[in-house]
Amino acid sequence: MVAVRLPDSWTDSTTVNLEALRLFGAGMLGVAAVRPLVPFEFVPPCPLRTLTGVPCPLCGMTRGVTAAVHLELGKAVLLNPGSIVAVVLTILILVAWRTKRVTIPVWVFFVLLGLMWSWELFKYATGRAL
Repeated sequence: MVAVRLPDSWTDSTTVNLEALRLFGAGMLGVAAVRPLVPFEFVPPCPLRTLTGVPCPLCGMTRGVTAAVHLELGKAVLLNPGSIVAVVLTILILVAWRTKRVTIPVWVFFVLLGLMWSWELFKYATGRAL
């Protein structure tokens, strides 16, 4: 039997300062709330998708967060399921205002990005709208 050992960087944890994320999260929710009212698109296009045509793991997040904030959850899931996770985590961070920091294992970031990119590549391969 072969034992598989993850690199130390995968088993490490990182501490996230929630105070800085609260300001970013509140801004994200605010921009998403007013974004449909703006007559022009102010978000730059995805560089990876522009250069190669292949979507990145974060493709659809801006439109997905906007849809989630406006309670269009089905549309948000189709655009990028991570958008609903981002909105829910932002609301939790804003509600739990006394919590200053949280420690997260590094592998969680890799798994989330991998799942999001798998979804985008599935949509790309099946011809669904990005």
